[in-house]
Amino acid sequence: MRKLHVYIPLIFALMAIAPGCSKDVLNQRSPDKLESDLYWTSKERALSGLAAAYSQVEGFIYWDNYVEARSVREFYREDYVEAGDDAYNYSWWIEHFNFNFTSGNYAIDLLWRENYRGIYYTNQVLENVAAMQPSMIDDASRKQILGEAHFLRAYYHYKLLVDFEKIIIRDKVPQKESELPKGLSDRKETWDFICNELKAAEAALPLRSERPDAELGRATKGAAQAFLGKIYLYRAGEDKGAAPALLAASSDWFSKVLASNQYHLEDNYMSMFNGVGKNTAESIFELQQSSDVNNGASYGSYLADWMAASQMGGYGEIYGTPRLLTEMLKEGKTATDQLYDHRVYANLVFNDPYFNDANNPRAYGYTYNQIFEAGTNVIAFRKWIPASLDRLGNDNALNVPLIRLADVMLMQAEVLNELGKPGAMSLINDVRARAKMPALNLTVKADIFQQIMHERVMELTLENCRYYDLRRWGLLETEMKEAGRKYAADKAFYPLPLKETVNNPMAN
Repeated sequence: MRKLHVYIPLIFALMAIAPGCSKDVLNQRSPDKLESDLYWTSKERALSGLAAAYSQVEGFIYWDNYVEARSVREFYREDYVEAGDDAYNYSWWIEHFNFNFTSGNYAIDLLWRENYRGIYYTNQVLENVAAMQPSMIDDASRKQILGEAHFLRAYYHYKLLVDFEKIIIRDKVPQKESELPKGLSDRKETWDFICNELKAAEAALPLRSERPDAELGRATKGAAQAFLGKIYLYRAGEDKGAAPALLAASSDWFSKVLASNQYHLEDNYMSMFNGVGKNTAESIFELQQSSDVNNGASYGSYLADWMAASQMGGYGEIYGTPRLLTEMLKEGKTATDQLYDHRVYANLVFNDPYFNDANNPRAYGYTYNQIFEAGTNVIAFRKWIPASLDRLGNDNALNVPLIRLADVMLMQAEVLNELGKPGAMSLINDVRARAKMPALNLTVKADIFQQIMHERVMELTLENCRYYDLRRWGLLETEMKEAGRKYAADKAFYPLPLKETVNNPMAN
């Protein structure tokens, strides 16, 4: 995404919406004023606008939005985590862990703001690139840029709708102040809008293999298909009456991804989360980070410091719980090499002979007992931490897969199981094989579902799936209670930000 070489989101904050030309000779354009109808004049300008539209994905370009707000929203609401001591110094963080957030919470405000900023930039692209003259841009480039913009408009609305019960559909650039207030749409209307945007994107976007290497990370046909499958699955969890049709649609879209031969499981699971592997063949859509700091660019982050245990040299803001470790170890040492499921070693550092072999110190070149005080049972995360602890304290360029093949395979397995169709166990076993785990032969629907739940913990912990999985399965209250968390059903969605309800009377 940030491989688009002209990266100037500030342009759009400065753009005025210019009125039509007046015949009055005194009402002429200022030669040094940037106006939108003077800007969109070439393919290069269109790509610059598209770069601005990508810039808001996951709020990455802002410290507060990405390192702090995104982390507390996405990680602290998982039932298998514990907030570190320092988190209790920040009320707007710990409110997410304790599920006592209010409409004034800063992280909620940032979530709303960053995604609507992205929608605004994206609407600029859709309206202005569509209006560019043929002499300014070739048809193929126009089609692809518009396809990417439709994908991004869907993505930003999706990121809002999974966290707010109702949102505002923003499908055009406001031309005057009176167009800014707008009411909320119901969930079905918004889901339909998002799906239609993704279908428009899917029809226009190239396959991954048709992208040159310099464009890896930008949206593809497979990304649109994968999110369509995911969204129809989410919708099936919300609309039980329409679930069979929604699940069938979900399976159809997942089937397109799996049949495309564009993706395969990455052999080195950990490499997708520690900066070693970028845009692997497993990645379908991925947040791009880069260590290139030419011309003042900075596309890395300090997320690793936030994630790492204090004993490892990080800030110590988040730890795993004994309940998580119990879940991850519950199959015992049944891997083909007589170890536990290999994903546990990639996700966690814990007190185990695997990490205490002095002849093979596997915890970043140390043993567990060399990092943590003897006799303790700290459960530290490894995901989103660089391959060397020496990198902590530095700006690290760790790409973040936002949807990947293993997730699609497990979601397709879930859909097939729900529909009573064959193939679920084959997909589950393919994912397990990467972790050196033996194949299973489950035949009862409930047993297969339980295994899918387990596999999603093993595979996708801290990848912003668990909370939404539990919600769509109707298990949030049960699992949070088991985890000893202070959860209430009215906290399943975030409240609308206070700033929005104050400034937009139609949103109340």
